[in-house]
Formats: sequence, C-alpha cells, structure tokens
Amino acid sequence: MSMWNDKSTSARRTGIGAILGAAFATILTCGTQSAQAAEVVTISTSTETLDAFVPLLGGDAGIFAKHGIELAYVRGVGGPAMISAVVGGSADITHVASSQILPAIEKGAALTILMGNYDIDYMFISQKNLGLDLKKPYPEILKQLKGKTVGVAVRGGGSEQYVRKMFTDAAMDPDKDITMISVGTGAAAAAAFINHQVDAMVNIPPSSTVVGPNGYDILVNLETTREKVYGRNFLFTVFTANSDFVKKRPNVALEFCKAAIDTIDYMKNPANAERVIKFTATKLNLTQPQAKEIVDVYFTGFDPRLSKDRLSEMKKFGFFVPDWNTHVYEPCVNLTSK
Repeated sequence: MSMWNDKSTSARRTGIGAILGAAFATILTCGTQSAQAAEVVTISTSTETLDAFVPLLGGDAGIFAKHGIELAYVRGVGGPAMISAVVGGSADITHVASSQILPAIEKGAALTILMGNYDIDYMFISQKNLGLDLKKPYPEILKQLKGKTVGVAVRGGGSEQYVRKMFTDAAMDPDKDITMISVGTGAAAAAAFINHQVDAMVNIPPSSTVVGPNGYDILVNLETTREKVYGRNFLFTVFTANSDFVKKRPNVALEFCKAAIDTIDYMKNPANAERVIKFTATKLNLTQPQAKEIVDVYFTGFDPRLSKDRLSEMKKFGFFVPDWNTHVYEPCVNLTSK
C-alpha cells in the first residue's frame, strides 16, 4: 500500500512539475512576445534642442512604451542631416523645422507631415562690447552688424533661414554684409559665443542660459521673432515621417502621434513640474534654477496642432506648401484637433 502511495506521490510530483514547467515556459513565451510586440521607431534628432524634448522626455517617462513603441535615436547635426536620414530610410521620423521640410518636399522628397511639435524659440543676441544702439527698432537695429560675424546652428538650417529673413528685412544682403559660421547648439554654441568666435548669434535655448544673463545683449527678443520676423501662425518644427513608413506602418505612425500628444500634455501638467525640471536639468546640463527658467519660458511653445489653414499660411512667408492629401497624415492631424 505504501509502495503504491509512493508511486502515486511520485506521479503527482511529476505531473505538478510538468504543469509548473509548462506554465513557466508560457510566462517566458508571453514575456518574449510582449517584448517583440513593441514597435521600434527610429527618430532622427538633435538632443541639445528643446524641439527634441517630446521623444526624449516621452521615452524617459515610459509614455511611448505605453503606446507599444520603442524609440531608437539617430543623432543628426542640424536639420539638413536629420531630413536626409529620414529621406534615406535610416530613420522613420524627425522633428525638423517646416521651413526645411517644405522645400525638401518641393524638391521631391517622399515625406509626410504627421503633426505640429514646437513653436519658434529663436532670439538674436550680440556681444556686449560692440557698442550697438539697442534702442533702435527691428529691423533697423541689424544694420549695425554690417561686416560682423554671425553664428548659426548649422549652415542651411532653420537658424540660417531666420538670419536671412531678418537681414533681408533690414535691406541688407546676408551673403555680402555679414559672415555666417556654424556654431552648433546648446553648450557648443554658448562656448563659441563666450570665446568671441562670433559677434552675434542666433540663440536657441539653452545657449543664452549657459552664457548667463549678463553676458550678452538682446537684439531681437522672442516676442519680436514671433510677431515681426515671422508671425504667430508660423509653423515651426513638425513631426515628419518617411512616406513609406506611414504607408507600411500606419497604425504605428498613429500610435507615435498619440504618444507625442500624451507627452506634451504630461509636460504641461503642473503635477509633473518637478520631474520635468529635473529631466531638463540633466539633459541640458543645467542647474535646477536654470532648468526651471527654461521650462517656465519655453515649454508653453509645445503645440501639436496642425490644420490646413496653418499649413497654408506658410505661403505668406515665401514657402512652398504641398498638397494636403499627399503629404499630411490626416489621422494624426485629427488627434490634434480634439
């Protein structure tokens, strides 16, 4: 009898072991399938500018993961390189200025605009030892820079277009009356300015914060940039994808947009202010007070909204406007209007 019980116990143990083994294998399989379920989306980005913060912060906070997206980053030095990565297929999406996206589409690039991202945040600053009359209005104030060296993030990028617009407004020839050089963004641009490699520079946050408030003069402030250089409806950076990516993975593109919108909501929620400031300080190598200033001043500029009217307004600034049905992914746009 006891022998029968031993065999029975052994059999039961064997059965339980098999069941547990199968269950454990199922857990492993589900975990693998779950990991495999995340869609990898490659984004061409410049990590030292605020217009890159939606994927950076959204990825760090796990927001994109909640939408089944794993972000992979391809570093691009300036808009032209970032666009080339998307057009060439080494990246799926970028967040470049529309003033560069639209000409690329005009030249035949297979790009699809997904949604808005970030409003223009440029200022124009100069060294304090130039003896300029800062009371002169825009654009007259710029005439004092004839023969000077002007820093832009990268030649051919959005900051150069900004400089060209301003000096043209001042009835000057940006190719003859000034010398433009590339200084990069963030700490690199700040270092170029501090070391007097340029007389004036396009300020892209956080460069002026790194320089310090007493280290420069403001020639064109943020309000003037938004009101007079361009306009309140100027469409600055936009999330734009390789058209084949949208055609082949439309649901992934849509989930990317949902995650981006959720991230912008997260960034603007006062309940998340402490974490957002800490992330900004770490990512941009700033102190907590400096990061708070950046968040308070600039984070209101994140705006996912896109409409036919706003895109059409780019004609007023001299830009080609592509066909909406061909080069805009409307499912994403519809999300931004809610």
